[in-house]
Amino acid sequence: MSARVLPDTAHPDFAPFWRGCAERRLVMPQCGNAHLIWPPRPACPLCGELVQSWADGPTTGRLYSWTVVHRTRLAWYAERTPYVVGIVRLDHPQQLRMVGRCDVAPDALAEGLALVLDFEDAGKQVHVPFWRPARSEA
Repeated sequence: MSARVLPDTAHPDFAPFWRGCAERRLVMPQCGNAHLIWPPRPACPLCGELVQSWADGPTTGRLYSWTVVHRTRLAWYAERTPYVVGIVRLDHPQQLRMVGRCDVAPDALAEGLALVLDFEDAGKQVHVPFWRPARSEA
């Protein structure tokens, strides 16, 4: 089996995010006015306030858009094709969007599909977030 490409978990802009993932939590930068910021940046795009802390973000959302990957040159991923990469609109008043792998069968994809965040142990103390279908309330 080929090696998986792992993120730089020590990068200063994303280190708190990866520490949160290791705890199976989604954390995001938060400005002084309590707006969540994604992707991370030094100042809030809504109000211009600087990032003050990192806070828990929403772990549910809805599929906004997606692509099904059938071919890739990265061997680890090629062994897992086809796979879905989606844009997920988070269940939060700011309607933040996040890109990530979605563990959804290509024939089950639909705009608005309810998703929940989960984490995959990628080795070397790295936990990678991914989205899976939310269980329906029956």
